[in-house]
Amino acid sequence: MKTIGVNTKLASIIGTDIGHSKSPAMMNAAFEELGMDAYYFPMNIQEEDFGTVVKGLSKMNYMGLTITIPYKLEILSYLDEIDPLAKIIGAVNTVRIQDGKLKGFNTDGEGFVRGLEVDGGLIIADQTFLVIGAGGVSRAIMTVLASRRPKKIYLANRTVEKAEEICEKLNREVCPCCVPLPLDCNLEPFAAESTVLINATNIGMPPMEGKSPVDLSLLRPDLFVADVIYNPRRTLLLETAEKMGCRVVNGQSLLLHQGKIAFQIWTGKEAPVDVMARAVFG
Repeated sequence: MKTIGVNTKLASIIGTDIGHSKSPAMMNAAFEELGMDAYYFPMNIQEEDFGTVVKGLSKMNYMGLTITIPYKLEILSYLDEIDPLAKIIGAVNTVRIQDGKLKGFNTDGEGFVRGLEVDGGLIIADQTFLVIGAGGVSRAIMTVLASRRPKKIYLANRTVEKAEEICEKLNREVCPCCVPLPLDCNLEPFAAESTVLINATNIGMPPMEGKSPVDLSLLRPDLFVADVIYNPRRTLLLETAEKMGCRVVNGQSLLLHQGKIAFQIWTGKEAPVDVMARAVFG
């Protein structure tokens, strides 16, 4: 058991239901591997206490926070500075605390896109994307993808107005490459044009395990398929894609790469990714 002393640098994940989080095991394995006097632990915080807790932590020996549901928007009110991409995304999931000042970042999008680049070997600028879902994680991924200036990004969502809002903002502020689509339209011509399909929804994880966010007939062997879900490791979408011969990346890539980025933001050190991966996935 780690002994916490007066000089121990602290970090926490803050949310309302985080008993399932793998971040503490991942981060503490990294601190131990590098011999750092640091400790990361989960904190379930009630919504009425969130502001008080954040203000208090900024006065303690904290170097950073991971912010999860439902506080990725609320944290914005307590920041002294925000990273430009996080500002465009409009949500923060990582906070660096330095000299009592809080700076917000969003590592979800960058983590996922780095996974496509590092684990998938993709050059983003050469790709055409079909992204399914327009929630918070999708917005982060879309923003980072657009910043890499791909050929095109199709964004399909059940409520097309949400897709339109995201695409309009990114086309105006980042890169004019985004096209909104209603999820119930005929996606076949857009899938045929795309080189990468990304599921940015929770369809495929419990209680929707065994379901796919799109018609599986859209898959073809030369399509790269990525999923933000890491539990289960192989959703129906990825399982079918893999059997067809597609290259695939799952949500483990997102978790590890965003963790690596957060670690670097807090410590200024290169994260031991292999150690972090073993701590979480064995």
